Formats: sequence, C-alpha cells, structure tokens
Amino acid sequence: MAGGTVSVASSVSFTGSNITPSVTVKVAGRTLTSGTDYTVSYSNNKNVGTSNVYVYGKGNYSGSLSAKFDIVPAKQQIQKLETRFKGFFIDWAQKGSATGYEIQYATNSKFTNAKKVTIKNNKTDKTTISKLRGNKKYYVRVRSYTAVNGTKYYGAWSVS
Repeated sequence: MAGGTVSVASSVSFTGSNITPSVTVKVAGRTLTSGTDYTVSYSNNKNVGTSNVYVYGKGNYSGSLSAKFDIVPAKQQIQKLETRFKGFFIDWAQKGSATGYEIQYATNSKFTNAKKVTIKNNKTDKTTISKLRGNKKYYVRVRSYTAVNGTKYYGAWSVS
C-alpha cells in the first residue's frame, strides 16, 4: 500500500464501548473497498485518549497503513440553569469518564470575551457563579474534559 493514505475522523465521542469509526483508503487516487482490498483493526479504541486504526492490504494490495484518532468525552448537557442575584446556578450531567469540567459564560451568544471557570473535581456537577453585573443576560455552556497521560481531551460544549 505504498503511497496510500488512510482517512478517519479526527475525533469521536466516548460511548463506553469499542469505537470503530469508518475509514477511507486511497492508493494512487483510487478509493479501495473494505473487505475486498483491505481489512481494518483498531487498538486503544474504548477509553478517552488517542486510538489507532490499522489497515492491511489484501488481494491486489499488500502492506499496511495506520492512522490515529481521538476519543473525546461525550457532549455535556445542562440539567438546570437558574438566575441568581448577580449570578447564576448551573447543574450539569455528570460524566463517568470526566476528570473535570469547564463552564464558560458571556454576555453574547458567540462567547467572545467569555469567562471560564474550571471545576477540577469530577464528582462536582453543580456550582453557583456570582459577582456578575446585574441586569445583564448571560449565555452559559459547559463541557467535560478527561486528562490522559498529561493531555486534556475536551468534549463538545453543551447547548447554551
């Protein structure tokens, strides 16, 4: 499979099960057929972190290719968001794979100049943010992260 390429999604969400994203294999501009032209295997594809996909040529193709993809925490969900005097209370769904959480808030929906609060305890799933400006509308979102060997893998932001 000299000169070939293998394409796989750069990141996929954690599910708790083995993750097997589809791959596209090309050799000399031709897209190969899985099962006919190559077989696929995966490693480290269950937990949050970097995973590997291996492609082995068969039939008219010999050799192998590999690629990496990241498994990131699943998208976070806000369960309760309440206005408080010059602040807000937020309660989010706890993720078993999370090391911690990030809460972001801003006065605009594009989150420009947003403030960020990091919750480093994965057992914490609610907090109150205070000392904000009164009579302002705040947009709020949360995401989980998992630290693996010194690298933080971030999940998608919740709907704000």
